[in-house]
Amino acid sequence: MPQNTDPGTATVAQIARHWGLTPPTVRNLLKRSSAAPVSTGPKRYLWRDIWALEGARYVPRADEAEFLRPLLTPTEVGRLFPHLKPRTITDRALKGSLPAIRLGTDWRFRECDIRKAAILG
Repeated sequence: MPQNTDPGTATVAQIARHWGLTPPTVRNLLKRSSAAPVSTGPKRYLWRDIWALEGARYVPRADEAEFLRPLLTPTEVGRLFPHLKPRTITDRALKGSLPAIRLGTDWRFRECDIRKAAILG
């Protein structure tokens, strides 16, 4: 029997926790995106569609657990790397020297991406 390779679905509230944004903000971002709910009632969205909005076109099965972790704010990244101030982190994201996800006017960071960037220099 084939193994299920679908990471599942998420509600707006789960996506809001993942992105660190309010549910109304998430609803607005989802409305303006190409992500379509896969159910009615409490709308549910495929995690793969959410990750695509974050810029990840393909997520290997082995990396799904990392991608399900909540994204970090610039302040939270600053706690991981105390030598960097949140403004410096945002500036580096804007210049493309730090992997980041832009959600409206907010910047978010995937911890595994930040750790890889720190290792690679």
